[in-house]
Amino acid sequence: MKYLNLTILLMGSMLHTLAQQDSDAVQRFIQKKCSIVRASLPLDKNTVLGYPVLFDTIRVIDYRHDTSRLGIVGTEPKFQEDIRFHLPVAAQVSAYLNAGYTYPKGGYHLLVIIKNLWVSNRSDHRSEWSNKSAWDVSFRFEAYAQVHGGYVPITYLDTVVIGTGETAAYATRRVVPGLISLFMDKLASHDLDVDVIAKRTVTYEQIDSFCRVRFNYAMDTATVLAKGVYTSVDEFRSNRPSVTQYELSKDKGSDLTLSVPDGSGHFVYTHTAWGFCDGTQAFVMMDGNLFPVLRVHHQFYVLGSNEYRSHKVWVPFFTPLGPAASMAGITAVSENISRTLRLFRLDASSGDVTE
Repeated sequence: MKYLNLTILLMGSMLHTLAQQDSDAVQRFIQKKCSIVRASLPLDKNTVLGYPVLFDTIRVIDYRHDTSRLGIVGTEPKFQEDIRFHLPVAAQVSAYLNAGYTYPKGGYHLLVIIKNLWVSNRSDHRSEWSNKSAWDVSFRFEAYAQVHGGYVPITYLDTVVIGTGETAAYATRRVVPGLISLFMDKLASHDLDVDVIAKRTVTYEQIDSFCRVRFNYAMDTATVLAKGVYTSVDEFRSNRPSVTQYELSKDKGSDLTLSVPDGSGHFVYTHTAWGFCDGTQAFVMMDGNLFPVLRVHHQFYVLGSNEYRSHKVWVPFFTPLGPAASMAGITAVSENISRTLRLFRLDASSGDVTE
């Protein structure tokens, strides 16, 4: 039985490269495809009973890959939820922390760095959706005390909470306040007066550099994409596909097929390449099929599918790439197979594509 590939039609008077994609347009596409669900983090919270008088102000900076949301999770085969706070994440967390953990007589200014705060479907989430409530919440907060001349790193909390039995959105409302409480309790266990003397002071510029180093690779800022076939995620990251000879072909069902030379120079179909770039758009290969890569901030998403259903159907989609370009396509199907297009996260470090 043949699985037919996603056919991509790039249209418009000017095609944007991956780095030039209109992030706002991609955001609008995500909002059309996913229903927005708001997670609560109360801003009217009273001061935490018994918490020591340590801080008079708490500043929060969001250094996550995608700072606009808390996660994109699947609820049914055809539907996904875009989980967000009512305010931008840094503003919401800052208001929450200042409401619960600051005092006018506090002796320190606290800087909190958000490296990870993301809800996702469990990695063992089953495709038949009989386990709809399986979820992960990933969390990494770092704490710095402000001192004369810079900041002193105090502590961090890096963990993942997994669970079942409730929706991912509801789990976010319940789990995130608990994780923040653990982080603040760990911070309170430190003797700040000792730490600020004993530990090395760093500048804000150094903190910023530390946080941004994970985004320091060519594809994150590329304005010109190299054409060719990626054999690994490293080639994608470096914008250097190693296979520059390839052939694309379509059958009667508009199936897009990628072929590369074998040892004798003959072009043979490949389903094992990591991905492909035509010079204007990058693609990732999933189950032998090519799917387009979209970017929001420093996060790459894939509009793809790893599920198949038993009926014949054509599923259209439309993705705006900017004011002068757009991307449209359809899932081609066989006599017995159709696919559902969903948004996946691409980990540019490992190459993993997960929901």
